[in-house]
Amino acid sequence: MKSLKLPGATFFWVDSTTVLSWLNATPSTWTTFVANRVSKIQQATQNCSWHHVAGQENPADLLSRGIAAEDILDNQLWWHGPKWLQLAQTSWPIKQHEIAPNTEALAEAGKQPKTVCTASSEPTFVDQLSTKFSDYDRLLRVTAYCRRFIHNCRQNAASNHSTYVTSDEKKAAEATLIRLVQQQTFIEEWKDLEKFMHVSVKSRLRWFHPFVSDDRLIRIGGRLVQAPQPYDSKHQIIIPASHPLSKLLVRSCHEKHLHAAPQLIIAILRLRYWIIGARSLARFIYRNCVTCSRARPQLLEQFMAELPSPRVTASRPFSVTGIDYWGPISLQPIHRRAAPQKAYVAVFVCFSTRSVHIELVVDLSTAKFLQALRRFVSRRGLCSDIYSDNGRNFVGAANELRKLVRSKEYRQAVAQECTSTGIRWHFNPPKASHFGGLWEAAIRSAQKHFIRVLGTRTLAHDEMETLLVQIESCLNSRPIVPLSEDPSDFEPLTPGHFLVGSVLKAIPDTDVTEVPLNRLRQWEQTQKIFQLVWKRWQSEYLATLQSRSKWCSPPITIKQNQLVLLKDENSAPMSWPMGRIVDVHPGSDGITRVVIVQTPTGRFTRPVAKICILPIPPTEDITIDPPAKAATKSTQQ
Repeated sequence: MKSLKLPGATFFWVDSTTVLSWLNATPSTWTTFVANRVSKIQQATQNCSWHHVAGQENPADLLSRGIAAEDILDNQLWWHGPKWLQLAQTSWPIKQHEIAPNTEALAEAGKQPKTVCTASSEPTFVDQLSTKFSDYDRLLRVTAYCRRFIHNCRQNAASNHSTYVTSDEKKAAEATLIRLVQQQTFIEEWKDLEKFMHVSVKSRLRWFHPFVSDDRLIRIGGRLVQAPQPYDSKHQIIIPASHPLSKLLVRSCHEKHLHAAPQLIIAILRLRYWIIGARSLARFIYRNCVTCSRARPQLLEQFMAELPSPRVTASRPFSVTGIDYWGPISLQPIHRRAAPQKAYVAVFVCFSTRSVHIELVVDLSTAKFLQALRRFVSRRGLCSDIYSDNGRNFVGAANELRKLVRSKEYRQAVAQECTSTGIRWHFNPPKASHFGGLWEAAIRSAQKHFIRVLGTRTLAHDEMETLLVQIESCLNSRPIVPLSEDPSDFEPLTPGHFLVGSVLKAIPDTDVTEVPLNRLRQWEQTQKIFQLVWKRWQSEYLATLQSRSKWCSPPITIKQNQLVLLKDENSAPMSWPMGRIVDVHPGSDGITRVVIVQTPTGRFTRPVAKICILPIPPTEDITIDPPAKAATKSTQQ
């Protein structure tokens, strides 16, 4: 059809009334074998017409039944088709087989056409009654009062003036509800038990040897008849787990027994009931209990995001930098009797080459951090972008840098040396340490060297600076890719190659200052070395960033108005503040990793790794309004 590209209407002729009947009906009418082929033919011949032609007038029969080559040259049927085909379309013969399928088609396609029945039933009384209550005991009390009222009306007896429901009335009400559920769910089993005293071999209750007890309930026959146990423990009441009444029963048992775990719930219920599918139902109730979710909050692990462009783009070392602190560390006091002085370590990490720069900072003030940043920029060059956590010192530094960069004096001073007019500062969401995994890994590696070398000793300020610079040299000499298996390759790729052209701990090269320049071609060799280094960076290092080492589960859909718990490291899980998601911030891949949560004390921006979603569906009409004092609270906390 696609290759012919015939203009106008297309007509197909077939001399088999059976095939024509198949094609004129819905594929689901026939058996699987015929239905699959009919479906493909109908899809390939859409907007085409199928008609019947007698075998004597079908040109295709000439070849299928055999004809000599010399006879086909003068055969009018082969070259021109039937005579009526040259007439107008309204004069073509219409067969009865083109209107209704014949019995032969039905027989060959599977004896009888398939019939698809869809039945929908209205919720029964016990279904509606069970869904109107959220507490099992309250449902039994209401049912008991209704039974008491009906009994008094039928007996014309005086009304019972007791204001409470007795235990016998609650048992009778429970038996009534369970009986209605069993009669609705086990229809065939009820009929078989009343007629034959046993169920069919196709019934799902055949393993329990059920019987109808004196209180008209289906119970388990079992093999514990001779056991010295109560009657309810030997012959439990059978209840389906899919009914709403079962959910109320399991939830009531879970709450009465101090929010028991699924295994304990099943053990307690089987002293009186046998719920078919109880394990799945108990787990569902346990997972969707708000109190249990608050006691054992499960933080979200969203699908790992793609690497940002600075991580996979070749650039000058430290042009895009991440900053973080670690400490405090102790320094030797100036005077013998003075207390040890606290200090901190600022770590600068290059995004593209993973080079590390370490600075010793006396305190966490903005002024001291700006001094460390000036020393870093003076040695490594001006940065175009800086990424950091949302610490107070970094926020202050960004504000002061913004004022400094916008000033006229600063622009005039740096305009001659660099084309950049400022540093773009990027803050991670509050309490999102995993967003800075690059510098967190560098800090962990630096701390290993620091702890093993220093131990419990304390150093002076200049000695500590020397140690930190040596640790920096070790970190910049570590391989960033596994060692190559090439026998001729004796040097792995390290961050030092991007800083000085080789490993920082390597032996210095031979002095060639006396060699004539025309023999060295030093500039070309230097350019070639750096080109080879970046080529190895692109072919070896980038490949190691392709896979995801963790957080590979499918993305979690996070919606507005969901109730969540905010993780607080300084309090127990039951004391974590509760809030509602008011806004989501999906990334470039459409996955939400940062949300804004409204709590009674304010509005906070948090990563999804620091929240726990409560098992309550989101609603539009319930909101958490902050008090007047928290209305002006900053979102960056």
